[in-house]
Amino acid sequence: MTYEYKSHIYLAETVLNVKDLASQTAFYQQVIGLEILSQTETESILGLGEKVLVQLIQAQESGEVREHYGLYHLAILLPTRKALADVLKHLTDLQIPLVGGADHGYSEAIYLEDLEGNGIELYRDKPVSTWDIREDGRIIGVTEALAAQDIYELGERVEPFILAEGTRMGHIHLSVKDSRKSSQFYQKVLGLEDKFSVPSASWIAAGDYHHHLAVNEWGGKGLASRKQGLPGLAYYVIEVAHKKELLTIAQRAQEVDAPIKWMT
Repeated sequence: MTYEYKSHIYLAETVLNVKDLASQTAFYQQVIGLEILSQTETESILGLGEKVLVQLIQAQESGEVREHYGLYHLAILLPTRKALADVLKHLTDLQIPLVGGADHGYSEAIYLEDLEGNGIELYRDKPVSTWDIREDGRIIGVTEALAAQDIYELGERVEPFILAEGTRMGHIHLSVKDSRKSSQFYQKVLGLEDKFSVPSASWIAAGDYHHHLAVNEWGGKGLASRKQGLPGLAYYVIEVAHKKELLTIAQRAQEVDAPIKWMT
């Protein structure tokens, strides 16, 4: 496992509870371009090669994703601009509606939703030499027009469509009630740093990356809190470089009275 940008963490898979397992599995395979690695009547595991990116679990509770805090989007990091171009061409040819696209200064991204309203970002990082990195380590993000036509024209049609080798989970963006408190929690427990923030959102990371996690309160103050089994985000997995780091995180979690459950 490579921990880039002097980071002690690595984003692994995102796990979603879904209402229609068969349809959502087909979406992540045929539209997003993941491979089905294993499948049962109650769950599907998708990724590339041996790398798991998304796990889908049959939801045990009813409800709508947009009614609760939780996932804003999972963000799949592509290795090159050409890989992003192939994705954009594929989605356009399938006439998949996009939520938007943007040049964020440090990355180029396109956004869409799955069949149940879970947000998905597909992006590529620009060379670090082009990032707006300040002396204090902050990395300034912007939202400017994406050069969509240039990217689209770079793309090629591939059948069957599969995401490029080297694709992985890049970051997780959460919908929360209080972005400041949430950001402080993750900074305290995971040892992350604030890279960029506005009054309603915060982008935080380990090492020199622009963000591994982001939190925003753009859904408003009136959403319901999540409970186990609801459609939407079940959990996400963060890998750490060393067991010592895991124990340190557990200790920090105890200090802020966050519940811990050890699993093997």
